[in-house]
Amino acid sequence: MHGRTGPEYWGLLNPDWTLCSSGRLQSPVDITPKDMVYDVNLSQIKLDSRKVEGILLNTGYDITFRLNTTLLPYFTFTGGPLSYTYTVHEIKLHFGSVDQIGSEHTVSGRPFPAEVQVIGFNSDLYETYHKALKRPHGVAAIAMFGIIGEEQNSNFEILVQATKATPYKGNQIPIADFFLVGLIPSVDFYITYEGSLTHPSCAETVTWIILNKPIYITEQQLYTLRQLHQAPEGSPQLLMENNFRPPLPIHRRTIRTNITPKNQDKKCGISKITFYEGMVLEENVLRVKIYNGAASNISSGAIVTS
Repeated sequence: MHGRTGPEYWGLLNPDWTLCSSGRLQSPVDITPKDMVYDVNLSQIKLDSRKVEGILLNTGYDITFRLNTTLLPYFTFTGGPLSYTYTVHEIKLHFGSVDQIGSEHTVSGRPFPAEVQVIGFNSDLYETYHKALKRPHGVAAIAMFGIIGEEQNSNFEILVQATKATPYKGNQIPIADFFLVGLIPSVDFYITYEGSLTHPSCAETVTWIILNKPIYITEQQLYTLRQLHQAPEGSPQLLMENNFRPPLPIHRRTIRTNITPKNQDKKCGISKITFYEGMVLEENVLRVKIYNGAASNISSGAIVTS
C-alpha cells in the first residue's frame, strides 16, 4: 500500500497533512534497546475491565474497530507515563503480506508480523477525540506486537472473524459485548515516547506505550486479514496487506522504559541503558530473535527481556 498515495506522499496530498512530511515527532519509530532510558517513575498502566461495543470498519487503509463513545460508562486507561485518563476511541490492525513484515514500530530494525493499536483521547480535558487530536496531551496509544504462535487470543479472533463481513472499503459490521481488556496482554513492562498518529493527519499529540508482551496470532488469522481489499466492491482491486507506515527518525527524542536493567538499583531514578546489544537482549527487556528475517518472541511472553 505504498504507491503514490502511500505514506511518503501524505504530506503532499492534503494541506492539513503537512506534518506527515515536515513533523519532527512522527511515528512509528525504530526502537533501539541500547538507547532506551530506564525511568523508575513509570508506573503500571491501569485498564478498565468493562465490555464495549462499536463498529468494525474497512477504511481501505486498515481495519478499525471504532467504539461507541456515546454510551456510559466508557472504557478508559491511565497510569504509566499518563497524567490524565484516556477514553478508548478506536483500535487499529496493521499487518503484512508475509510474516516477515507487518508492524509499524520495529525493534533494532526488525518488524513483527502484526501490530494492534488501542487509541484513546484525553477525556479529562477534552470532550471528543477530534477536539483532543490537535491539543497537548490529547491522545495516547497502547501498541502490541502480534507474533505467530500456537495459542490465539480469543478476543483478537472475534475481530478477525468480523473482518469476513468487511472485505471491501466502506464495509462495516457492529460488534457488541467485546471484552477489550482481554485483547491487551497482562504485563507491567513497556516502552514509551512522544510521537504522532501513524496515519493522516499525523498529529503530533500522541503518547505511545508499547507493551513488552505480544499478542499471539495464528497463520490462519493472518491469511484471513490478507484477503481484505483497499477499494469499494466493484472497483479495481488491490489487497490491503502491508498497511503500515515505515519507521520515522527519532530526532533526539527520548525512549523511556520501566523494564529494569540488569544490576540497576530501582531507587536510582533515570539512567541510560547501555548494555543491550544485538538482536538477542537479556532477561526482562524486549528479547528478540530472528526467524527467517522476522522478529519473534523467544521467552515466555516478553518482547524484550533483561
